[in-house]
Amino acid sequence: MDAAALLLSTAVQGEPEPFRLVASLDLWLPRLEGDFTDAGAEVDVRDPDLHDPEASFAGALALVGDRVRVELRGFSFATTGGAAAETAFRLGGVDFAAGDLVDSSFSWWSAGAEVSYEALRVARDGANGADFGLFLLGSLDVQSVGRSLANLSSGLATDAREAVFAAEVGGGFRLGFDTRADFPLFRAIEISGKGAIGASIPMGDGEIGGATRIEACFSGRVGERASLYLGYRLVGLGLTGEEMEMTGSLQGLRAGFSYEF
Repeated sequence: MDAAALLLSTAVQGEPEPFRLVASLDLWLPRLEGDFTDAGAEVDVRDPDLHDPEASFAGALALVGDRVRVELRGFSFATTGGAAAETAFRLGGVDFAAGDLVDSSFSWWSAGAEVSYEALRVARDGANGADFGLFLLGSLDVQSVGRSLANLSSGLATDAREAVFAAEVGGGFRLGFDTRADFPLFRAIEISGKGAIGASIPMGDGEIGGATRIEACFSGRVGERASLYLGYRLVGLGLTGEEMEMTGSLQGLRAGFSYEF
């Protein structure tokens, strides 16, 4: 339940709201954290210089009703590195000694769907009417990660790519206020957060691992249909595949815009 799309409703009584379509697009600034664990190794992503924050785009298209939300979502991330190895390591059958020149790249994209249901809602009328809700969610995403490493000192290189299904369940909250009387810039504001945990299921040979997602968001409604938002997102994955193994995450701040059709 993305805070950018869960806009505060002034009609908390009476008939349920009709379904509406909400599109959101955000600029996400994540960096890769974690370890590559191929063949029992424990190589920090900093060793092949794959730790820098990168500007990435994420988007969602949601059908939102009174308590139900169905969302299609996705993101794309890519980073590159190039430096002398500070410590020796081995990945993908290629050895890197301390001081060897490393050329590296890593990509991660995801596309999927999330369904949520607001199980509890408490509303307070007044000049700054508040609306608090707790919701449950379930999601299924296709995620693909790719890694390329080249030892420029030895001339050896390795490439790996894996794809998984990430199935998660979780929940979250939202707290909204009508702020037109006090903050003319925003007609309403909302604070929300959600978390989910589940499993990553390889599409090829491999073992089932873990999957996580955490999001927090502050959004302000600037018109009848538009909102601006600022928040944080973490997407985690435990992967044991044929070509690559890793326990890692993308995490960082995000800012964006949503529009209700």
